[in-house]
Amino acid sequence: MTDSSVRGVVQKLSAWADGLFADLEELERTLSTHLTADFAGEPPFEVGRTARAGLGAAVSGFLSAHPGFDGAGLIFKLDLLEPSTARLEWWITDGDGVARRDFILDRSSDRFYDYEYLEWFEGGFNAGSRTLAGPYIDHLGVDDYILTLTVPCHVNDRKVGVAGMDILMNDVEAQLLRMLAPLGHGAALLSRHNQVLVGNSGELSTGVRIAVMPPGYSRVPLDVSGVDLSLLYHDGESSVGKSSVGES
Repeated sequence: MTDSSVRGVVQKLSAWADGLFADLEELERTLSTHLTADFAGEPPFEVGRTARAGLGAAVSGFLSAHPGFDGAGLIFKLDLLEPSTARLEWWITDGDGVARRDFILDRSSDRFYDYEYLEWFEGGFNAGSRTLAGPYIDHLGVDDYILTLTVPCHVNDRKVGVAGMDILMNDVEAQLLRMLAPLGHGAALLSRHNQVLVGNSGELSTGVRIAVMPPGYSRVPLDVSGVDLSLLYHDGESSVGKSSVGES
């Protein structure tokens, strides 16, 4: 394995991840401008009809420009919203079009969507940083493996929630396997939890957690601002052993 091959793969993976977050941050800036009037003053806030129409148009354009994305929009800190009209501003791809996705936000309901403890909201809102969560099965949406990316959303200099997007893992795998190919068998992109996002061998399948660095392998961090991702690759003769790789 040559150093130039590793550097080349790291650069491609870093550009891929950084590009996704840059697109999401641009979407956040666009969406937040539609809320400046409705989110003036003090909470609770309510998204008006005009603002919602603008949000929907912006997200529709965003999803149309990114065919592999399953959904996108804004998720608010629930206590900031007027309880009687609280909604998440989220849209999903639906065939050749885009459809609004509604969630139950009534805390008294047994179907209440208690999202504020989830990693993508904790990181994006509480930590105020770029956050990548998953892969996980989206039981509330497509019932398929997805990645969720979020960034903080600010309106009138107040942090109000997160802007997010869901990406189907099938699309992620198709892109990343091509990027990993120059390193041969035994390469993977790891999350901050040391879990495999995408790997090109059976031992490094999606979701496997790397508990200990396997013999014959090296790890290199990606150059992505605010996100802890790394490349694992085979640089020796040893193979990944069962004692080094465990399911999450």
